[in-house]
Amino acid sequence: MRDIDVRTAVHEKVLKKYHLDSKTVVVDELCLNSGATRIDIAVINGVLHGFELKSKKDNLLRLPAQVSHYSSVLDKVTLVVDESHLKKSIDIIPAWWGVKMVATNSQGNIKITNIRRAFANPDVDSSALIKLLWKDECLVLLDKLNMSKGNRAKSRFELWDIISSNASLSFIKREVKHCLKQRKEWRAMA
Repeated sequence: MRDIDVRTAVHEKVLKKYHLDSKTVVVDELCLNSGATRIDIAVINGVLHGFELKSKKDNLLRLPAQVSHYSSVLDKVTLVVDESHLKKSIDIIPAWWGVKMVATNSQGNIKITNIRRAFANPDVDSSALIKLLWKDECLVLLDKLNMSKGNRAKSRFELWDIISSNASLSFIKREVKHCLKQRKEWRAMA
């Protein structure tokens, strides 16, 4: 079973309802932490829920670093893992992450079994979350915070620091999700 097979199955079997919801955006390969890593699939609606896929051909070498990156940004995370990686992966991930197991049945069809559901992330980091935004999106947030004066010409790196230092986590969570849902061009970096 290849990564593309797992990805297709997750989109068709797990995320189908989100694809049909006009208030939800589903994105493949969402960059996190200034491009340091990518979550395989992100579902953006009232929460920012990431799905990390580990097929049979994958290994778990990057998983500890991914746990750190994903846990700083995402409201929820679900690991979709081949049955061969199940036991070892559960020892690596936090208890609030969800787990789904992927296996192939005797007819060669992919079956996805829910092992545990995802819970809310207790430790989202506002300074990591804000890094999902492009400069023009940061400028909109500065306007909402009445902090545009003297800051519009600053780099997005500086704007991230200003916003994360002056806005509540709840404001940043709400506004980042809103910006991501409004974004039209996902592959371009501003």
